[in-house]
Amino acid sequence: MTERYLAVVTGATGGIGSAICRRLSADGYAVIAHYRDNHDAAHALADSLGPHCHLVSADLSTMPGVYRVLTAVNDVLERHDGYVLRALVNNAAKLLGPAFFDATAEQFDHYFSINTRAPFFLAQGLTRCMLPGGSVVNISSASAGFSSPGDIVYAMSKAAVESLTRNMAEAIAPLGLRANTVIPGFTNNGHPAFDDPEVRRYMSSFSVLGDVGTPETVAHAVAFLVSDEAKRTTGAAIDVSGGSVLGARGERAAGVGSLLRHGE
Repeated sequence: MTERYLAVVTGATGGIGSAICRRLSADGYAVIAHYRDNHDAAHALADSLGPHCHLVSADLSTMPGVYRVLTAVNDVLERHDGYVLRALVNNAAKLLGPAFFDATAEQFDHYFSINTRAPFFLAQGLTRCMLPGGSVVNISSASAGFSSPGDIVYAMSKAAVESLTRNMAEAIAPLGLRANTVIPGFTNNGHPAFDDPEVRRYMSSFSVLGDVGTPETVAHAVAFLVSDEAKRTTGAAIDVSGGSVLGARGERAAGVGSLLRHGE
């Protein structure tokens, strides 16, 4: 029987998530592609990747949604004897906003349920199913590294994800498993705002290398971290933000959330 590594990718229908799925599939992985409710995009992704792509729809803002993903992974492993769970990529996230003076308790809880609680409990559950050599990759954000009060709740949730990575790395090391973070900056995920020159200029101003990133850049970093080439890398953060965390370039206080909403 031929073994095939299996990767679980959350938020698979977004720009970054779908790029990660495509890259890992090209590297020979079977993929469990999680999505919330964009069924058309999910099935298009599965069609493009072939028979080793398995879909699971779940709302990760709820614990039943988290359990639904865990159950789906176990079901896929039971149906495919040759699959070996090798990677979890916590990519799904509630994006950008709300601002410090606008945030409600309900919004705060919603952001943290998706961006922080779901990654924690997915990792807790799935690392128990991984053999030595497996790894967890959490997708953070450059916003966790600079002040952006207009997007404070999002930024806080991503800072918590980076803390999760560091602490989890030690917890799972005795199992022969690793945990790392990838830090994108502003990444062109197909949102119409990226075609707005004002928004693009604002986002580009954060990067010392200029312009914005691509989903494929994030996917390359993930592919490295789940590979044996990174077998001595754990508790690390790979920054693919173009140097955005080196120091914001100005105009940052308003937060990008309002600009993105302007572009909708």
